[in-house]
Amino acid sequence: MPPTPPTPSDQGRWTSAHYSLLAFGLNAAALIVLFANLLTGNTWWQLAVPIALGGLALGGLSALHSRRLRSRERRNGR
Repeated sequence: MPPTPPTPSDQGRWTSAHYSLLAFGLNAAALIVLFANLLTGNTWWQLAVPIALGGLALGGLSALHSRRLRSRERRNGR
């Protein structure tokens, strides 16, 4: 019988690396939205700007959480 994949409760909490990658992805997605808006002639800027600001805000929050978690990991010697 093949082994079953671990459930989310078995995997534990996210590390600072997970949050850093999430922050990078959200910030990259926001920049891609803004760049695509420029390439299409700035026609849908009223939708692109809030999407990009939301992505940048969530990316920034994720980066701050990653930094807090990284300092906690260093303190605990993980």
